[in-house]
Amino acid sequence: MEKVLIISSNKQKMRDIQEYLQGSYRVQTLPLLNSSIYSEVTGGIPDCIIVIVETLTRTKLFGMMDFREQEDIMDVPLLLIADDEDEMVFRQNVHPGLDAVLRSDASMMDIRLSVERLCATSATIHHVLIVDDDPVSLKLVRSYLDETYRVNCVKSGMLALKFLEKQKPDLILLDCYMPEMNGAQTLQAIRAIPRLKGTPVVFLTGNSDREMVMSCLSLHPSGFLVKPVKKEDLLAKIKEVI
Repeated sequence: MEKVLIISSNKQKMRDIQEYLQGSYRVQTLPLLNSSIYSEVTGGIPDCIIVIVETLTRTKLFGMMDFREQEDIMDVPLLLIADDEDEMVFRQNVHPGLDAVLRSDASMMDIRLSVERLCATSATIHHVLIVDDDPVSLKLVRSYLDETYRVNCVKSGMLALKFLEKQKPDLILLDCYMPEMNGAQTLQAIRAIPRLKGTPVVFLTGNSDREMVMSCLSLHPSGFLVKPVKKEDLLAKIKEVI
């Protein structure tokens, strides 16, 4: 069942929407005036976020600004319920922006239809996690994928494991040679998580260390590409394994 996160300072409005959507969605509610929204998200990353705002100021959005900038939140579809002025304040301060907007007097049916559309959009876009300590390579690979896939990036194996506590991507692109926790060690840790055992992993490497390469290949990844990888080769490999 898909998850909807509702964020607002209007408790009654949140409760009304929660009651209307429950049964069709898993629903969590959180207060808008909260500096640590992200840490209070439970039950996995939402498929859709509804934010309800009234008499908005920049100060009221500090927690939301930080929340929306989190790597695994920025691509989640967001529905804003607000009047014209509050929408403008929200757009000026919260980035990435909005996927849909409804006015404050929108009916429950309008809200439900928007949620259905946004969840469907989220479900049809494949999710790719890139794990690479090289910022240049990270930026390049992401630029190849942004138009077609939902992409998140992390710079180490440990950060990848933290990300995967809440997310289940459709594919992981994993650098072989990283400090502290290399690609082979990261993949072994990923496969120790039952719900991720079937997630395809493609190694990327610019390192010619034969021992490291053989260590990665011994884990039978879904693919292996040499950096700098060509865009057409990367897209072809992803299409093959997803």
